[in-house]
Amino acid sequence: MNKGKVGKPYEYPDSLFVWISPIYTFLDSRKVEGFMCKLSEYIPRMKACDHSTIVERLNKLELSVKVDKSKTYRVAVDATGNKLSNRGEYIRHKWKVKRGWIKVSVIIDRFTKELLDIELALEDCTDEELAKKHLANLQDVKIEDFAGDGAYYRQELYEILNKKGILPVMKMPKNASNKGFDVMHKAVHEMKKLGGYKPWRDKFKYGHRWNIEGYFSSIKRVFGECVRSQKQQQCLDESRRKFLDYERMKEYANKRVNSLVF
Repeated sequence: MNKGKVGKPYEYPDSLFVWISPIYTFLDSRKVEGFMCKLSEYIPRMKACDHSTIVERLNKLELSVKVDKSKTYRVAVDATGNKLSNRGEYIRHKWKVKRGWIKVSVIIDRFTKELLDIELALEDCTDEELAKKHLANLQDVKIEDFAGDGAYYRQELYEILNKKGILPVMKMPKNASNKGFDVMHKAVHEMKKLGGYKPWRDKFKYGHRWNIEGYFSSIKRVFGECVRSQKQQQCLDESRRKFLDYERMKEYANKRVNSLVF
């Protein structure tokens, strides 16, 4: 890490802060500093770092989602929100000040619940815009079909999926028109030909899209739905780390369970 680095060399490896990251979600930086000081008494080689170093290095971490490109995925997409602070609701109601929130959009395999991609933005970004970014990020990944709720029922998104050879599985409004020869209207025509929403849902396994709702609930139960950072980019990075930390914790738990002998 220090090869070619200008300025003061790093005293701690990135792996230390990858390990600290989920702990930081539950404890603020000064508490993590105290935790590290106590831990260093039992692990002499582990040198404790101060709270400012913890925050600075966490914000510099470059973590990414691991995707197996040899597999074919049947994905679901959805977005959720993270509050900018716990005190936001009080300020919003008492002083009529809009605190805002962070939109987190993810793509998972709707059968195996594997995380494939994360995109973050402020609240004014649409679900469709984030979905297009997902598709650009996953251009080298084999995707069979793409499931989403009514927010993704958009002409441009259908056209992009058609060009990529990905089957769109979007929930269509009840009054959707089937008069047209483009992909979007053909999908409506097919649903009506099958006999309505329920036969269409069963054929394309749309019901498994709800696994993404459970995925969001799991992460929020573990890490909460607020971020403590103040700067915009740091808030986005903190939200991203929650999802990546959850994946690492889940992977670790699966390895431990599989290693048990009953």
